Amino acid sequence: MIMPTQTYCSRADIDAIWSSAAVTRSADDDQDGTLSATELGYIDLAIERAANRMNACLEMRYVLSQLASNTWCRDCNAAISALLLATRRGNPAPDHIQEQYESFLSDLAEVRAGRLKVPQALDSEETIPTVTNFDTELRARRSKVRRVDETSTGKPPPSGRKSVSID
Repeated sequence: MIMPTQTYCSRADIDAIWSSAAVTRSADDDQDGTLSATELGYIDLAIERAANRMNACLEMRYVLSQLASNTWCRDCNAAISALLLATRRGNPAPDHIQEQYESFLSDLAEVRAGRLKVPQALDSEETIPTVTNFDTELRARRSKVRRVDETSTGKPPPSGRKSVSID
């Protein structure tokens, strides 16, 4: 089963950083001033493609569903989408769209590397370093390694293979 892409913006968000007329022109292949279902699909596809690029960086540190209403993600998705729409026919993007795109792409790289956080977002627990301390009962006939909860942080490690002692 294919999961739908987590997206963060709508056409209105792209219109806010570009203009409604420019967005329409970017998708209006027959130049009739109105968008057909296929042409509207170009806008949806740009939003999805931009979100996929974002998610590749964000999923390393965040639960994507928790970012659905994040304003930084919305603005990033809109800026990347605007660039994809502006350049879909091989034309250069307007300078302000290009600058926003490059800024957000740089920020995404920093987020992926762990040097920058998404504003107002919580890291998933899996990215926080943990320490697990173990103790071995050597006096028992079959020694068992046990996790010491009092001095360990995070969740217990997944159970693995059982050790076998050789007598």
